[in-house]
Amino acid sequence: MYYGWKLLGALGIIYFLSIGTVFYGLAVTLPEMTATFGWARSEVGLGFSLATLSMGLSGPLIAWVIAKHGVRFSIMLGGFVAAIGAINMFFTDSLLQFYITAPLLGIGIGLQTIIPGTQLVSNWFKRRRAIAIALFMASGGLGRAIITPLFAWVIETTGDWRLVWLIMAVGTLLASFLAFLMVRNKPEDMGLMVDGLDDSNASEDENSIPYRSKVFQTDVDWAVKPAIKTRSFWMLVGCSATAVMGGTLINSQGLLHLGDIGLDKITAASAIGLIGFLSTGGRLISGLFGDYLEPKYMMGLGLLMLVVGMVLLTQATTPILVYTFACVFGLGNGLAVVTTPTIMANYFGSQHYASLYAVRGLVTTILSATVPVTAGYVFDRLHSYNLIFVGYIGLAGFAMILVMLLKPPVLKNKPAEG
Repeated sequence: MYYGWKLLGALGIIYFLSIGTVFYGLAVTLPEMTATFGWARSEVGLGFSLATLSMGLSGPLIAWVIAKHGVRFSIMLGGFVAAIGAINMFFTDSLLQFYITAPLLGIGIGLQTIIPGTQLVSNWFKRRRAIAIALFMASGGLGRAIITPLFAWVIETTGDWRLVWLIMAVGTLLASFLAFLMVRNKPEDMGLMVDGLDDSNASEDENSIPYRSKVFQTDVDWAVKPAIKTRSFWMLVGCSATAVMGGTLINSQGLLHLGDIGLDKITAASAIGLIGFLSTGGRLISGLFGDYLEPKYMMGLGLLMLVVGMVLLTQATTPILVYTFACVFGLGNGLAVVTTPTIMANYFGSQHYASLYAVRGLVTTILSATVPVTAGYVFDRLHSYNLIFVGYIGLAGFAMILVMLLKPPVLKNKPAEG
């Protein structure tokens, strides 16, 4: 078996253990911390924003670590940073400590998940890049589906939300250990070729016939400067940011809102978990068709479903409507989010992917980091999230139109190496 598939399995577990426990676990503990310490929702939202902001702003740092020390080192380092943050959260008893610790979680997750993971997938796969990226990112959605209700059950049965933070620390350290055992930066490091074309199972014809994808895939690797000067790059970043903002809104405020409309803790957590389960399905669907259908169409469909899902949430007053929202929103989130790295690699190549994705991360995270604190502030003033929900519906609708206008960029002059 081509080692890339084994590596992909390891990356999925790493992603599940890191973002599945820490990022989605944070969302589960926020209502408990709010109740324990009597914090306002805007205050709690600021902490979530700090974690989100640090995860995205650390993009250039992550790209530097990868360039200097390799992807494996980045993932291993991220696990230790996130574990330190989780242990500090275990002892948190003040807003100041919460605000100081939250960035450690974001930096740790960033070092361990999206950028290094998708960089590795882009390095190891081309023919099956879409499905490989989808399988990798599906593990994050699976993390939300499993971890959210599981952590809610742990808190409900033990009455101790701090225990969850210890579980998070163990999870990120296990991810670091798995990276040490399994991660290799490039196929060439093991004497292989991209997609395993020199594997014993590959035929001579497969090695001799040039590959032509049914979707656009650039034949050159764009340098960072010309790439960020293209309209396509910024349109992609804007649409990606919109999808991420929707997920951040639900992650940070979803359990609080569902509690406001009368759902019990386990039911509310199950609905959020269902979003993760359907998000996993959406990511897999995107991967299955992403090598045969232009990914931008799936991103557009995903954004449309985010709009419909948010409309359902504004009307949800019963568990049935809440679960319907979760299904539609989760599937849309999966379709919209997983297509971004595929489109970026297809349009701009893999050589400078980490740096380009870091730029995307900076913009996306700055925008999405405003969501929790803004939503919390609006709720504190209006005692309702409806204004935020309606605003997001309009934004996602605009992004849906924008992504349909997205076109592959044209490189006039081939960039210099490096």
